[in-house]
Amino acid sequence: MAGRKHTSVLLSLSLLFLFLCLFTRPCVCGPARAPLLAGQPFLVLWGVPDKDCLGRPDPAAFGMEWEGRVAIFYEDTGLYPYFTAQDRPVNSGLPQHTSLDLHLQRVEGDLTASLPQTGAPGLGVLRWQEWMPQWNRNRGIKTKYTMESRTIILHYVVDFEAAAQAIMMETLQEVKRFRPQRLWGIAPFPNCYNFDSTQIALANYTGRCPAAEMALNDELMWLWKRSGALYPALSLEKLPEGTKGTWLYATNQIRESLRVAALALTTFDLPVFPLIKIVYISSNSFLSEIDLVNTIGESAAMGASGVIIWEKSLEVKTQESCSEFGSYVRQVLGPYAVNVTTAARLCGVSLCQGRGRCVRKKPEDPTFLHLPSAHFMLLPNGAEGVRATGELPTAYIDLWKKDFRCQWFEALEGAAADQESGVVLENRGKITSPTVKTVVGMSQSPSTAVPVIPVTAVPTKQPVDGGNSALKTPIILLSSLVLHYV
Repeated sequence: MAGRKHTSVLLSLSLLFLFLCLFTRPCVCGPARAPLLAGQPFLVLWGVPDKDCLGRPDPAAFGMEWEGRVAIFYEDTGLYPYFTAQDRPVNSGLPQHTSLDLHLQRVEGDLTASLPQTGAPGLGVLRWQEWMPQWNRNRGIKTKYTMESRTIILHYVVDFEAAAQAIMMETLQEVKRFRPQRLWGIAPFPNCYNFDSTQIALANYTGRCPAAEMALNDELMWLWKRSGALYPALSLEKLPEGTKGTWLYATNQIRESLRVAALALTTFDLPVFPLIKIVYISSNSFLSEIDLVNTIGESAAMGASGVIIWEKSLEVKTQESCSEFGSYVRQVLGPYAVNVTTAARLCGVSLCQGRGRCVRKKPEDPTFLHLPSAHFMLLPNGAEGVRATGELPTAYIDLWKKDFRCQWFEALEGAAADQESGVVLENRGKITSPTVKTVVGMSQSPSTAVPVIPVTAVPTKQPVDGGNSALKTPIILLSSLVLHYV
């Protein structure tokens, strides 16, 4: 009896510790994996199939990685089973009916045809979302998988989950074996199901991930242990534009992904690369500046390794729509990507000597990694791109120290450590001067410079009113790195 009581006390203490880890502090439990590209702690990667869109600027002109750096595969990969929107079965429809050997053979053929072997590092994403590997998560339109499973076998739950798990595990093993230089994972995982269109506009919406959903994510340890990276989805297509509720949804999704990243119990936390849709389906318009902050900026500040700008298909069928898309990349998305990636790199060098990335100390306190507009300019950089140039004052570094801490990369030694920092230091661990200067690209005349943008849409502090209220125009107070809404 005493033994049971002792066990109960230990269990209670363990649960209390877990609660404190999850809800009071950011869950960054170990070192981070070294960046995909040396010296770049936060990447913006391009995953939009837009090569037929003439006139759009080169994403690389804004520091966005593409040209094979990201490979995304869909339900036509291998013999992935699913039902169409018209309930027509493809590859027998259910995981239980899949021949695993034939599926893996087809996967290898698909990768051979579409993903050449190179020595360059990159990301590999299997975007499989037709069904979930956990029975209880097949809700809404996904209930067809549970309904069909009930008709074929007595132990339908166990059978479905075992087959679904086998397909995912074995496919990950195969793609990692066949293209080992890529960080493979399955999207959109993890998900904490904190989106509810009937609640997100309410003043009491918190965005918190339900405890039951977090527990289900804990049960997916078999998936996390076989993943090279995590690829959650941040889709704002059904959310009100530029609201506090949108930020709460996004920040809690990212926070849960970072928590899961520490569960795999490897030598480092798994890197997290949220997939960000750049189109609101409801209005067929591109994400606003404020929602780029809510997604890209939030990912950088919370400690993600990067983001993937993503659309499965882009509706740019006319030259006019291509021109609109090009203008959006040129004037909004591209400059913001330069702003955030440069700020993340400078913060990593200034606070972490290039051996770690800056992570927000208080996840619930929306401070961001942005360049100070008073000290940086965005200059033309050929191919219609821009580059950041300026000096980072000591006072701004002090502000970062107040709001951010370092998550250290896995052990880096010698030249590798110097390459990560972007500077060779005679005395490691020291900053070479009181200011850090960055000039990316070839020099331009100061007369062509423009201020760092967007600065009028950066919600370093969110409004405290209802979740559906529009964010008002803020003004920057660099002394506190806090935006006050007027």
